Parts: sequence; C-alpha cells; structure tokens
Amino acid sequence: MSFFGFNANRLFSAGDFLMEKREGDKRSLFHKEVGEIVYTKVKRSRTIRIALRPGKPVSVTMPSHVGYAEADKLVCEKMAWIKEEQQKIRAYEQNRQRFSDEDIERFRRQAHQLLPKRVEALAVRHGFSYSKISIKNIHSRWGSCSAQNNLNFSIYLMYLPDDLVDYVILHELCHTVHKNHGPKFWALMDTVTGGRARVQAALMRRYSARMF
Repeated sequence: MSFFGFNANRLFSAGDFLMEKREGDKRSLFHKEVGEIVYTKVKRSRTIRIALRPGKPVSVTMPSHVGYAEADKLVCEKMAWIKEEQQKIRAYEQNRQRFSDEDIERFRRQAHQLLPKRVEALAVRHGFSYSKISIKNIHSRWGSCSAQNNLNFSIYLMYLPDDLVDYVILHELCHTVHKNHGPKFWALMDTVTGGRARVQAALMRRYSARMF
C-alpha cells in the first residue's frame, strides 16, 4: 500500500483532492467534497462506469487497458452529477421509512397474495413466459430476472402505486426476452406500457427500495 500527495491529473484543482492511495489493482482519490473515489480495473469491462451506493465510496470501474487519466476526465465531467446523487442518497437515508415487524409481515402477506396473480395476468396479456417467482424482503432492488427467467420481487413493492407495481413487473418480464437495457428492450417496454415506459421510469426514480 502506498500513500502520496495527489499529483495525477491537471484537470482537477489541486485543492480538491487531499490524497491518492494505491493498493494492488485499486486506486483511491480522496475528494474534499465527495469523499473517497475508488477506481477498479476490470478485464471484462468495456466502458468506464461511475456508481454510487449508500454508505459506500464513489465507485469507478474501468477496462484494464484504459489509463487513469481518461477515467479522471470522466469523473471531472460528472462531478456535478456525483454531488447531486450523493445529496439524493443522503435524503433517502434521512427519510428512510421505518417499519415495524408487523408492517413488514403485512407487506409480505400482501406481496405473496397479490404479486403472483398480477405477474401471471400481465404475462398472459402480453405473451411472456417465465420460470418461477420469488418474493423476498430485499432492499437492493425492486425486482430482477435471472438468466433462467426466474423472477424476483421485493415485498416493498406493496408500498408503490399500482401502476408502478405493474411497471416493475413488466420491466422484469421484458427481461425474459432482452437481458439488457438496449433499444430493443425499451421498444418492448413501450409496447407493453402503451408508450409510457420512459415516463414511468422517471416516476420510479422518486422511489428507492433502499428507503426501507
């Protein structure tokens, strides 16, 4: 492990960064406003990606062949967005819903009662097929679709308006056909939502499963 003063990229103001640290394949910068930024080189990565998660440093994943200067440039360009996202995360954390064990059990019962029927109805209506459904007390996401077309949903979907519950279900059903978020996926989402896919996606950004 090595520690040394930040002296890497002239794109950044010298006063913005307090320290640079390197350990193995990872590199960290410590920014006076956004905190730690961790760079990780990933062999299978094709693009530079910036991700933020509650309680975690800013994460920058990048292809192995890309130099840090290029990643620094992207971080610099996205600095305003990073700060904005961190503010949103702090707001979520401060306003996170606190439910009793009784509330959680109520969500669980409702989810197990309602979600399988709704998934089946929407699948039949739009011609989707899937393997099985799992409903869990998860905070990381509203739903997911595995490579085997197993659908997973959070019990906290019961907190969302009905139209957004349907949006999440349709989102995962569309992943049984397209496993990414490319143009074909969104075209299919538009078809099954009556052209409202992007509008509903924007509405979903008001909510986060991590609020619970």
